[in-house]
Order: sequence, then structure tokens, then C-alpha cells
Amino acid sequence: MPEAEIMEFSGLVFLDLDGTIEDSRLDMAGSANAVRKTLGLPEKETESLFPFVMKGMDYLYRQCIPEALERPDITGLPQADESSILDHLADLYFQEYSQRIVENTRCYPGMDNALLELSRRYVLGLYTNKPETLSRLLLEKLQILDLFTLIYGGDTLPESKPSALPLKTGMQEIAIRSGLPLEKIQSRCVMVGDSGGDIKAAASAGIRSIWAAYGYYSEEPGDKPDFVANEPSDLPDLILRILNP
Repeated sequence: MPEAEIMEFSGLVFLDLDGTIEDSRLDMAGSANAVRKTLGLPEKETESLFPFVMKGMDYLYRQCIPEALERPDITGLPQADESSILDHLADLYFQEYSQRIVENTRCYPGMDNALLELSRRYVLGLYTNKPETLSRLLLEKLQILDLFTLIYGGDTLPESKPSALPLKTGMQEIAIRSGLPLEKIQSRCVMVGDSGGDIKAAASAGIRSIWAAYGYYSEEPGDKPDFVANEPSDLPDLILRILNP
């Protein structure tokens, strides 16, 4: 929804990125392997790294490249404390991932059209644990960046998933821009995501949630979502029913 149309607010839809809008596991795992190679470590079977690229960047570094923390000498850092090592891995990963960010990554089938339709009706926000710079780059490469009014990456604010802080911050921002009460924004806000962290964040923010059953996780999160989307094409009609009962 264009900036000028926020005054005609009809709803705020937050979406997760990895596992909800697209499947980036091949490129993320490939980038982790590239970092391993840079450090002189043997590469691992790409798909064996999939479980470790779905839970935030700190987890990815620790699980995909644990040797860097176990043997700090391989990093070549003059000061190899844990914080410095993780920062170094983040720099290496950024270099590798930014080069191959859409080598294999595409939007899920039907997602392009769903996002376009949603953006015509509602304000769209992105809430992901992927760093904001990489998130913006990925959205740009997928040619959907302009559809989003709000973007919160894992490093945008002091807290990320399963925190509700980015959701609450986004609702407050739209309330200010639209001149509407925060309660009005909250009552017309929904979060779409494939993980338990997405569902928990929505519950903590006091908004409704939609589980992306087509995403990374085959089982519904323990924190039960309010609604389920079996495929991206379900989202426009489902959200219309939720926000216009």
C-alpha cells in the first residue's frame, strides 16, 4: 500500500520471510559451506545443514561452523573471544550469502500474486530474524521490496522472534502515520509465519496469527495459530475474512 494511502487504513499484515514468502535453505546452507571452505574446513552435505539455517543467525553460525568457536586459531583473529568470532563469521557469511542470495531462492508458487493482491488492500510489514540488510537485498532481488512499508530484520531492534517488540513497534508507527488509535491498528493486524516463533510473537502482541503450513515445518506449532494457510494463494481471501468478519 503506497504511503499516501495509509490514511485510508484497512489493515496491517506482517509476514515472515524464510519459509513463508520463499524457501532460501539451499542458498543459506551453501553460504555456510562457503564460509567453512574459507576457514579451511571440509564442506558438509548441503541438506544436512537445513535444520540449522532456520532458527536465526546466531544459531546458524554456532551449528554450521562450530569449529570456529572450538578452535579459534582457524579464524586468524588477533583477539579470538566468542563475540569477535561470531562477528567475524557474520562478516564472512554476509559476503558469501549476498553473492548467491537468489541463486536458488524463489518465492513459493502463488506468493508473488498473493503479495501483490495483499499490498493493494493492506499495509504490508516484514518481520524476520534474517538481518535487515540481507532481508532488503533478498526482497529487492525477488522484485517485491516495494510492496513492503515496514521491514524488521533480526538486527533492526534490540529484540527479535519470538519477541513481540517489532510487531508492536510497527503497529505504533502505522498508528502515528495514519492518525488512528493504536487499538484500531491492533484490531486489524495479522501475522503470517511458518514457525512457532511467529505464532508466539503474534500472541504476545495481541494480534491474530496465520500458520504457513506450506513452509519449512510439517507440524503445526505448539503455540496454536488462529488460522492456517495451506498455500500462498489462500492468504488474500483468508485475510479478507479475518479482517472483515
